[in-house]
Amino acid sequence: MRVGFLIQHINGLGGTERTACAVMNGLAEHASVCLIELWSQGPAAYGLDPRVQTVSLFTRHVPMLSHWASLVWQCYRQIGALGLDVLVVVESTHALYGVAACRLAGIRCVVWEHFNCNVDMGKRKRRWGRWIASRWADDIVTLTSRDIALWHQKLAPKARLVCIPNMVPALPPVHYDPDSRLVVAIGRLTHQKGFDRLLAVWEKIIQDRRATGWTLQIIGSGPEQDQLRRRAESLTRVDFMPAQNDVSAVYARTGILVSTSRYEGLPMVMLEAQAAGIPIVAFDCETGPSEIIVSGETGLLVTQDDTQGFASAVLDLMDDRAMRVSFSEAARVRSSQFSPEKIIEKWRNLLKV
Repeated sequence: MRVGFLIQHINGLGGTERTACAVMNGLAEHASVCLIELWSQGPAAYGLDPRVQTVSLFTRHVPMLSHWASLVWQCYRQIGALGLDVLVVVESTHALYGVAACRLAGIRCVVWEHFNCNVDMGKRKRRWGRWIASRWADDIVTLTSRDIALWHQKLAPKARLVCIPNMVPALPPVHYDPDSRLVVAIGRLTHQKGFDRLLAVWEKIIQDRRATGWTLQIIGSGPEQDQLRRRAESLTRVDFMPAQNDVSAVYARTGILVSTSRYEGLPMVMLEAQAAGIPIVAFDCETGPSEIIVSGETGLLVTQDDTQGFASAVLDLMDDRAMRVSFSEAARVRSSQFSPEKIIEKWRNLLKV
């Protein structure tokens, strides 16, 4: 069995690239795996098994809509040259040309959704890609069970839908310190991640005596960085740090992880933090957090947009060491549901490898 993965490029630092590398590396133990990049920007930031053959369709960025025929043709040619039996289209935007290339080549096509069906980030390419996938792909992989329901509601797909969550990345062992006084938020500084809402929450938190000695650390970079730094100038005990390569060192000093995202697919940061035994407080956005966190057992879920409720949840956790210890222990147990072995087995069953 020869399995191909089609992606824009593998050099990015996002959750999509990270989990794609993890799945390809896991499948390389059981099948011949090939990676097709739209264009290359360098080697995989998260590391790729040397057994995974990598090719590029182009040497530079190519607009999808104006070059659709060329994209389909080049993808079709690579499918034939690599002798693929199935192609996994990573991220539904690339279904625009990937599905047509698979149909032309007469091979199975799997489209792997990395957001949720209600989120298109203002891109019509993503909307059109999902519609094409729903009609002409063989399978659509979602990250959450909730997203399967959304696909059925919005697109009535003919394709088969399967939920395969992201897996927990391999991390060095982390010892959770329940006496840490550090609240950590990790992610790109974008509107999606809701760090503006986090600062509004923190403004409420620092007015309460239970927050004495606690500091908020925001780790990441992105287009809203300057704006967020200016907003934080009027607050106390807020630190900004760039993205970190050694996330295990970050989790080792974290007392509470917080997430104020407006939307997610299935956030890798939460999976990592849960595996490290970190209690999490998160907004219950439409997909993602509720399929990771068991509220009241491994962390706390807060109704979307309820900043006062979020502040109260964080303060309750700050004030209760025993709760933090209990959540930490339960989080590690819960993490086994997302182990690499279990997730790769789901992919093997889907792809029949």
